Amino acid sequence: MGRFLVMDVVFYGSSLNYDQGSGNYQELKKITRWDGRQYTLVSKYALRYSMLNDSGVFGENEIAPGNVFIKDTGEKSKGDVFNPKPNILFSGEILKYPEFDLFGYLVTKSEPTQSRTAPVRISHAVSMTPFYYDSHFNGNHWIAQRALKAGLTTKLEPNLFTVEEHYSYYIYTVVVDVDNVGRFSVFTTKIDDVKTVIDNLKAKGKNAERIKEYRTSFEISSKEKKKGNKESTLTNPLTLDSNEGELEISGVKLKELKILPIFDPTSNKKEVKLYEIQYDLDENIRKERVLKLIEAVLELKRNIKGRPENLKPRLLVLGIYKDKPYDTFKDRIQLIGEFTEEEYVEIEERDGKTIKRIRRILTGENGTEEYVEEIVESNSEGSSEKTVRVRRKRSVSRKRTAVFEINGANGNIKQVGSKENLTCYIEKLLFGESKKCEGNDKDDTIPEILIFKDPSVEVRLK
Repeated sequence: MGRFLVMDVVFYGSSLNYDQGSGNYQELKKITRWDGRQYTLVSKYALRYSMLNDSGVFGENEIAPGNVFIKDTGEKSKGDVFNPKPNILFSGEILKYPEFDLFGYLVTKSEPTQSRTAPVRISHAVSMTPFYYDSHFNGNHWIAQRALKAGLTTKLEPNLFTVEEHYSYYIYTVVVDVDNVGRFSVFTTKIDDVKTVIDNLKAKGKNAERIKEYRTSFEISSKEKKKGNKESTLTNPLTLDSNEGELEISGVKLKELKILPIFDPTSNKKEVKLYEIQYDLDENIRKERVLKLIEAVLELKRNIKGRPENLKPRLLVLGIYKDKPYDTFKDRIQLIGEFTEEEYVEIEERDGKTIKRIRRILTGENGTEEYVEEIVESNSEGSSEKTVRVRRKRSVSRKRTAVFEINGANGNIKQVGSKENLTCYIEKLLFGESKKCEGNDKDDTIPEILIFKDPSVEVRLK
């Protein structure tokens, strides 16, 4: 099954992702959950954008420039759809950019169409408290006032608009298929694409010798094909390993590279239908990209409508799973609501019966109003009527810190107090680093679940 890293992240933010809206009304993205209430969300695409662009972790040279893309002009494409150019697959340039490695790609202009399943999956971030349609009314009154004063207009006409707002805790999940980070497979029907790969490789030692032999086979195959020999194709595979000499393409170090011919199973003549090129990046590059992704989550920020929002985790539950199904705590993390409870009791005695009516009002995250009526037989004689009304009120003080309750948090769990210590454990558990993390000198147990929390929140394991 390989190695999986799962991060369930809770952060606090305000109005982080707007929908299309209508007219002068700017509407937040929302979703309805099982309880029938609406919650605001930050889409996984917005989170991915902020991880790559706003976190400050990935440098400019790690984000693909515009000239590596090409416009899709197919019949089914609507609007401006851009995909990576096919040639960057075979020149190795695509390996330079972590965004394609971590989040996948689609190349429609190649034969066949190429795609990469993303090793990193992100869920939408959904607010942990309902949205009650808070909004505020805006207008560029100051600019309109100056325009009027300068004689640019004869009357004051500010641009008026309404913006929805929601401050809340949000929760989302990141799942990383660690073993597939830095491992690419691309396919082609063209022998020239294979030649492009060979021409861009730089190698030493036995790898250089194998490339030279393969290039010779390639040249022989090309000459035979020019003579009209249709059966002559490049049928021998090529395997290169960094243990047998330095190996890189487009300045990116490789651990291994394979070129594998795929034969047509219906052909008795073993006709090559496709070539598969397998890129396996150097272990240090793969490790660096996983750690950078984790750092981007830990340092996540988002620039929205001219204001910066800090989306660093207030609570992070991180699980490391090796050769077994991974799990998530996203649906088991609950925000304990603050509340005030009031109780009104009315007691009425009539014709030997006592009727007791209770009204309870609970305000807070899950506000409810409950009515209870009890009829109790009484031995009192006569038909005297008596009504007694009693009012009781109980208030629960509001907490100054948010409380998160994690259900089902059993097993080998360790709480870490700093981001540096969290990263230390991840390197130790995922990559076998011989490090001593803070407070680990006398602790021989290896945790599967790590919990990091900000001092501003309280966490309870249940």
